[in-house]
Amino acid sequence: MAAVQGGGALTASDYLVDLIAFLKSTFSVFTNLPGTPVEHATLPGKVAQTACMSACKHISTSLMQLLLDPEVRQISMGALHQLNADIQECESFARAGPVAGFQGDTLLLAFSDLRQLLDLFTQWDWSTYLADYGRPTCKYLRVNPHTALALLEKLLKPMRETSRKNNVFAQFRKTDRDRQKLIDTVIKQLRNLIAQHHT
Repeated sequence: MAAVQGGGALTASDYLVDLIAFLKSTFSVFTNLPGTPVEHATLPGKVAQTACMSACKHISTSLMQLLLDPEVRQISMGALHQLNADIQECESFARAGPVAGFQGDTLLLAFSDLRQLLDLFTQWDWSTYLADYGRPTCKYLRVNPHTALALLEKLLKPMRETSRKNNVFAQFRKTDRDRQKLIDTVIKQLRNLIAQHHT
């Protein structure tokens, strides 16, 4: 439930920075052992690529599961912004080419589901998502509406709790009420979208 940081740019979480450093070191050692004959020094190219892609997919899947875990009942925009900084660190690792032989940005594909989901939420681009859903060229092609709905409901939960607490004191701010109404509207539209396309 991290609060949205004001002013400075967020940096990746320490655990993720450590994980990326470990992966860089591991792939560097396994693909380039100094002083060892080439035939014994490296993992075969395809094995190294598979291991690297598997590691990236595992990180992405684990972070997505964390977001959608039923035990995580609520989430804040601050937490989503922090996860966005973490994914940027992962994407930087993927772009750096930790293992030779990947075509273009292939390794970045491991993070594309999370990237699109986080872009949708951090840019609050619901009008584009709802208007383009189902088109093969849509900007958020990899965002499943069920996933978006589950995350949006987790985001709304702390707002509703604050609203209930503040209604007792009659101090709930208009901007908070407006934001809650907007989220409620998007939730209704997502439910309609799901009903239309998934029945």
